[in-house]
Amino acid sequence: MKKTGNGWEEIREMLSSLPGGRIHNGGRLEIGPENKLFITVGDAGVPESAQNLEVLSGKILRMNLDGSIPNDNPFKNSYIYSYGHRNPQGMAWDEGGKMYAAEHGQTAHDEINVIIPGGNYGWPVIQGDEEREGMIKPLFHSGNETWAPSGLAFNKGKLYVAALRGQQIRAFDLQARTSAPVFENVGRIRDLLVDDNYLYFITNNTDGRGSPNPNDDHLLRISLEDIK
Repeated sequence: MKKTGNGWEEIREMLSSLPGGRIHNGGRLEIGPENKLFITVGDAGVPESAQNLEVLSGKILRMNLDGSIPNDNPFKNSYIYSYGHRNPQGMAWDEGGKMYAAEHGQTAHDEINVIIPGGNYGWPVIQGDEEREGMIKPLFHSGNETWAPSGLAFNKGKLYVAALRGQQIRAFDLQARTSAPVFENVGRIRDLLVDDNYLYFITNNTDGRGSPNPNDDHLLRISLEDIK
């Protein structure tokens, strides 16, 4: 889409016919450090599709900004960058270019994954601490707790995750391999952004699954100094 005056003009369709369903549609877009567009796509309620490299559901996709397939994608003539995902959500990169993604698990077991080209993240074969040759375990998972992680942001060695069902912002210390909630009590949190030592985030209590207060939803800002 192109900005024109006070509106937007739709220029062209880059990718169509993505599998979709009532649940598990992913739907995040992020431009990574190499100026490529990454797209999270859920399994659309068909778990076995996540292991099928002939379909785009249950995957993280990567494309050039003109819609073409990058020559260095891990699978020839394919947008697929990683697979075996149930319902991947937010993505973020650290200062060295390492990629992370949040993902909704089945009956808890929500995940934070390190994403590598061509990686198989196991759904629906493994979850949590389960192992299978050729499949990648999560860096963090919620065990029997449910976070429903959504937006993801990196700052100074920590990942900050917006949680829907968990109704919190959770910080993951990548060196200590620990995590803890750092902000709560505003309901469901959909997305967040780190900018100039502030954390901006939006609540999502009016989506039919929350308990909205008058005048919900909100865009909020807190200092990162206040949540260390």
